[in-house]
Amino acid sequence: MALWQFTNFNKYGNPRTRIFHRPDGQAFSHGPGFGPTMVRRFKYEYKDPVMPPSILELNGKTYLMPIWKEVEKGTTINDVEWIKPKPKRKYETVVVETPASGSDTIYKTRFYPDTGNYTCTCPGTWRAKDRRCKHIKKLENEQRK
Repeated sequence: MALWQFTNFNKYGNPRTRIFHRPDGQAFSHGPGFGPTMVRRFKYEYKDPVMPPSILELNGKTYLMPIWKEVEKGTTINDVEWIKPKPKRKYETVVVETPASGSDTIYKTRFYPDTGNYTCTCPGTWRAKDRRCKHIKKLENEQRK
């Protein structure tokens, strides 16, 4: 059992696409007047890292589960391509502690490699118009090296 995608061009040159079910070994031919056509094997795409796809027939309709996408009648699990996303590598947050020059306060400057953002707990970040204090600029230079 297979799903096929049939595409032909109307009189204005716009493609019209239809998906239909054909049992294996059964020939396919279209009538005259369709013009240039393309026929290829069709698979539904399903993206989920954990839950596998399944097919449900309910009230005369066929659904791709668990996303409840209505699919062509006669669709089997072989007509679904399960795309598993690759796991993203998580980088460790860089934390630098700097003592304040006038008091015993310690400022923490953090760099998040996943997003490329910098944060600092010193008041200089509030005063600077670009929100980059001297601690953040120093950490940026260290990260570039």
